[in-house]
Formats: sequence, structure tokens, C-alpha cells
Amino acid sequence: MLNKILYCFRTALKSLRKNILLNLITSTTIAITFIIFVSFLLIVMNLSIFKRNWVDQLQVILYFKDNITAAAMDKTKEYVAGHEEVDSVKFVSRDKALNMLRNSLKGQDGILEGLTENPLPSSLEIKLKKAYLTLEGVEQFVKKIEKNEYLEDIEYGQKWLERFIAFFEILKITGFVVGGFLFLFTLFIISNTIKLMVYNRRDEIEIMKLVGATNRFIKLPFCIEGVIQGLIGASLALLFLFLSVNLVMGRFISSLHFYFGTGNFVFLDSNLTVFVLLLGAVLGLAGSLLSLNSLEELQS
Repeated sequence: MLNKILYCFRTALKSLRKNILLNLITSTTIAITFIIFVSFLLIVMNLSIFKRNWVDQLQVILYFKDNITAAAMDKTKEYVAGHEEVDSVKFVSRDKALNMLRNSLKGQDGILEGLTENPLPSSLEIKLKKAYLTLEGVEQFVKKIEKNEYLEDIEYGQKWLERFIAFFEILKITGFVVGGFLFLFTLFIISNTIKLMVYNRRDEIEIMKLVGATNRFIKLPFCIEGVIQGLIGASLALLFLFLSVNLVMGRFISSLHFYFGTGNFVFLDSNLTVFVLLLGAVLGLAGSLLSLNSLEELQS
């Protein structure tokens, strides 16, 4: 049994070397498929992490009307802090708000040139307790305080978050649909590659049948070829994406931190990496079996 298995592996490797160009094209096709699939996976993963972090850090910002007294602002702060949903309340003066804006625009200070007066209002930054950090919980809290006579506006990113969630769901559906079509296309490529291999070795297969080789024994090297092609393609995709993420994302970490509040871009962990490699092997095996089961010369 061991000798038979070793023979099948040697035969598969010999065939891969003999038809290196055809196998290279097949592995490259698999790699492109997995690059697209894993790219969608990485985007969905990181957007999911961003959404979770953004909700955890969600703040409700209350903007005061112009020309109200300090006593009115203190009264409003005490009123807001008295709600059970509130974890902390921070007062931000107009001058502090302008300084924060200047710091966030480092390198782009020209935007504020010619500014004769401070256009920013004073505000309260409210952090809610974790139990209320949901879109519904924030909306209910806002309804309680929105009619306060000293407030000009309330900002908590409701519309932005709703649009983000909708985009996130569309992206996931698109990823599944595109991934499904790509995997079907890859199965077709692998299947036709194996058919060409069988055709090139048809004389050898006939001789093996004449000396008593079973169909299962004849098919096994082709299945091994498909698995190896799938593993190579998936490995190339992971290597390409790993290098791309490290080279490209390193240049945009500061931009990520400014726009999204985080400078981290998460790559696949060890479990997902193994899953992608196994998926490549399974895809290669499925393509091989699909091809072999449709060939008349290998039917039982």
C-alpha cells in the first residue's frame, strides 16, 4: 500500500514537471481567484472590526447655541450627566475645539488661514455605558435630550452608521456572489487541465489497464495533481496579499488613523490561513474528480 501511494505521488510530481507551463497557468488562475476571494475576506474582516470599534467608541456630541452663559452650559452638563445611560460627560470649549481641529490638520494648516473668528461652538462629548452602545440605545437617549433649549445640534453619526451597515451588507453579498462565480470558473479550468493530462497519458493508461490496474489507482495521481495545484495557487495568493498589505498599508497607517480612528489592518490569522490552504486543496481535488468522472476511458 505504501509503495502504491509513493508511486502515485511520484507520478503526479513527474506529470507536473513534464507539463510545467500548463500547470503554471492553472496555478496562476487559482491564485488570481484566491487573491480576489481573500481580498474580499480581508475587507469584510477589517470593516467588521472597524464597525465594532467605532460602536464601542461611539460618542454623542451636543453643540451649544451661540452666546449662552457658562451657567447655562453647566446646568445642561449636570442635566445630561444625570441620565442612567451616561458614563461620562466632557465639556469642550470653542477655543479647545479649534485647537483640536488645528492639530488634526497638521500639514494642511492652509485650510484655516484667513480665519478671523472662531466658527466652532462649545460642546459636550458624551460617552454612553456599554449596555446602551447600540444604534437603538443611542437614538432613545438622543430623543430624551434633543429638546433642551440650550442645544443647537446633536451629532452621533446615525445616518453615517446606517449607510455603513448597508454598505457592509452589500459588500458581503457581493463577495459571496463573486467568489461563487470565481470558484466555478476555477473548477472549469482545473477540470480541463486534468482532461488534457489524461489525454496526454492515454497510451500509458491503456497499458496500466491491461496489466490489471484499477480505475481508482489510475485516478489517484491526477487527484494528487489537482490538490497540489490548488495548494500552490492558494499559497501564491496568500504570499502576494501578505506582501502587498505590508508594503502598501504601511504607507497609509496615519491616514487610516485619521479617517477611521485606528491604524491597524488585520491580516488572516493562522486558522484562516489554514482554511484558505485547505480550500485550495479541496478546490483542486473537486476539479480533478469532476474531470475524471466525466471521462469515458476512466469509467468503472
